[in-house]
Amino acid sequence: MSLRGSFVSPLIESCHNMFKIDSIAYLTLLLIIPVIYGVYYFLKLNAVQLWSRLGISNQLKKSWQSNTALQRTKFILFLSILFLLIIALANPQFGLKKEKVKTQNTEIFIALDISQSMMGSDIKPNRLLRSKLLIKQLLEHFRSDRIGLITFAGEAYLQSPLTTDMATIQLLSNMIETHMASTPGTSLSAAIELARKSFPDKEGFHKMLILITDGEDHEGEAIEQAKLAAKEGISIVTIPIGTEEGSYIPNQESTGESFKRDNKGNLVKTIPNRKLLSEIADVSSGTSLEIDQGDALFEQLTKRVQLMAKKDVTFQSFNEYQSYFQWPLGIAILLLIIDCYLIYKKRHV
Repeated sequence: MSLRGSFVSPLIESCHNMFKIDSIAYLTLLLIIPVIYGVYYFLKLNAVQLWSRLGISNQLKKSWQSNTALQRTKFILFLSILFLLIIALANPQFGLKKEKVKTQNTEIFIALDISQSMMGSDIKPNRLLRSKLLIKQLLEHFRSDRIGLITFAGEAYLQSPLTTDMATIQLLSNMIETHMASTPGTSLSAAIELARKSFPDKEGFHKMLILITDGEDHEGEAIEQAKLAAKEGISIVTIPIGTEEGSYIPNQESTGESFKRDNKGNLVKTIPNRKLLSEIADVSSGTSLEIDQGDALFEQLTKRVQLMAKKDVTFQSFNEYQSYFQWPLGIAILLLIIDCYLIYKKRHV
């Protein structure tokens, strides 16, 4: 690539960035100007031919030529005013204000348990609905961070990768139901493993997994996965859902039974495994919080996020254009004043 090309291309791109038309459709009105000029020229030519046929061409030409300069000036003023008014309507904009802002944030995955036990009603209206409300509150408190969403039961499912689009995360969490899980049971290890794989493979302790679950783990290996997560810089915060009294699990199958029963016919009660969740938090340098802590829960989470080493994210550009329609409009008004003055001067000469 030549030196001239390497210089001209950025210059052209810069000029393009510094100028834009806000309402470009109005520029089609500029086609009126050549049409008006063509009509003017056609009428002028026809007038000369008419004078010639009438035999008074020379006499009328002398009269017309005495005002030729003034007529030409007024016609040019008229076209110029029309041109400037159209440009003003199109609203030219200049002065791209381009700022590069370097921000830092924490990357957070929220893993929500959607196993059948989350339909327990020991927390009103039930565990799952209360968890959805918690997610909504988390999104409101961490708007500047990148958040992803995982659901899990017997297997884990990535609902959304890390994103700053909180509206999408909120929409997805609202749609979650327990019947979406294709595999029954609860596997905390599957949720932690999926989170590990879904975080960007970069060094740094800026990653957090918020595990919202009743803590029942039917698969095991959750502690081992939590230790691996800790080595990769992932801090796990566990939030048990449910009371110590527990809850019977509503039966969603059409068997006539209101609650699930085991093979012996006994009602199945689900009680959060707070001990396991506390161990998972401990081995990953995290913490275990209670959903009934209210604002204190979010205060503790905020403090943990602030203490974490944050990751630099890509520069972001913000473009601001200023409208300059007033300039062509002002010049058009000035030319109109000049045109009126010429008319006044002609009448009083």
